[in-house]
Amino acid sequence: MSGIFGVLNRSNERADISKTAYYGIFSLQHRGQESAGIAVNNDGTFMVHKSMGMVADIFDDITLTTLKGDAAIAHTRGGEETGTDAIQPILIKSSVGNIALCCDSVILNGNSIREDLKNNGAIFQTNTDSEIILSLFSRNRITSDSCEEALIKTMKEIRGVYSMILMTSEKIIGVRDPYGLRPLSLGKKGDQWMLSSENCSFDAIDAEYIRDLEPGEVISISKNEVKSVFYDENKSSEDRVKDGKVCIFEYVYVARPDSVIDGTSIFESRYRTGMALAKEHPCDCDLVIGAPDSGNAAALGFADGLGVPFGMGLLKNRYVGRTFIKSTQEQRELAVRMKFAVLKPQIEGKRIAIVDDSLVRGTTTKHIIRFLKDNGAKEVHVRLASPEVKFPCCYGVNASKGTDLPATRMTVEQIGEMIGADSLGYISLGSLREALAGIHCGTCSACFDGNYIAGNLED
Repeated sequence: MSGIFGVLNRSNERADISKTAYYGIFSLQHRGQESAGIAVNNDGTFMVHKSMGMVADIFDDITLTTLKGDAAIAHTRGGEETGTDAIQPILIKSSVGNIALCCDSVILNGNSIREDLKNNGAIFQTNTDSEIILSLFSRNRITSDSCEEALIKTMKEIRGVYSMILMTSEKIIGVRDPYGLRPLSLGKKGDQWMLSSENCSFDAIDAEYIRDLEPGEVISISKNEVKSVFYDENKSSEDRVKDGKVCIFEYVYVARPDSVIDGTSIFESRYRTGMALAKEHPCDCDLVIGAPDSGNAAALGFADGLGVPFGMGLLKNRYVGRTFIKSTQEQRELAVRMKFAVLKPQIEGKRIAIVDDSLVRGTTTKHIIRFLKDNGAKEVHVRLASPEVKFPCCYGVNASKGTDLPATRMTVEQIGEMIGADSLGYISLGSLREALAGIHCGTCSACFDGNYIAGNLED
């Protein structure tokens, strides 16, 4: 997944738009650490600065000062590296003017669309979804009365999941896919109107969180107005929201704990998940710890549910980005030791329950258990705040191959033995859904139940 942010200043007074965009994607860094970029619109002239790496390493005061304008869009990317040409935002010069785009997307029929466009003379520089979307949009814009109409036409041609922000010479436009699978929210600070993957970025810059975009909503923000059109105009607002299917992994792992998505607090939902997990899979333990950082809220709920102390047993190295598991046993163990440190006095001689958000391949979990036991833990019981990941996710969240998933071929007991846990327990899908109290819509849980609501790559 990726993080996207957009801002437009509706007043005639100059504002530090690029700095607002910088703090916006800095707050979304958890959604992607591979690359980042910011594009600004200065009276129709577009400027962009982007690079591989973390947000704080790419931008400095001098760079941000040169990026002047009244509007900006920004992106921080996750996923596999696809080359510097694929770093977003992507800019093009079309017959209707400059256009910039950043998106968090998986377009399932992207290959066939790309071939059709190539056969009609289109030229592609990257293998990204965003370039496909831009090519479709620029073509549709020629035969449409507005950008919004062209985007609706584009949405009807692509199949998949996405949230995106498009910038033209006059406006920024936010788009959320018809399923609402990817989150996108609207915020405001004074005369600056903003769009973001998560509302935690609004809090960081003291902006007001207004609402989440509805599934299938296209919202345009210009100097003169803020207006919306919808993919399915025949549905009421209530039905669009009710029929939405936000990705359940946002609540399990992806989103930051202080965010609220579609009516549900991420932290509170994870805490309630831990409480439910304590009822479904209690264990005899002396201390409950979380796998930092995404397991901490569920671990706190699990400890409270059991009436057992919650403590810090593992520390995460804040200066380590993504840890890529290496090819040899020695390298794998070193990767875990570089990323985590054990508080030995806390765990020595104790029966430990460690709560993690999920178990996809189990590689890291296996080494963490070994690490804890090597440092004196008497027992290590693993509890997971999500069900067994049995199906590959084609929407960009976890493993793309079923063969990578232990739960497709092994029982819970066998998985527990594989990772070296004294016991292993997963929360049920029903209890996980119940923990999302207050949610306005439904959820996509394809990785747990195989129900690919937006279709599959093979469709």
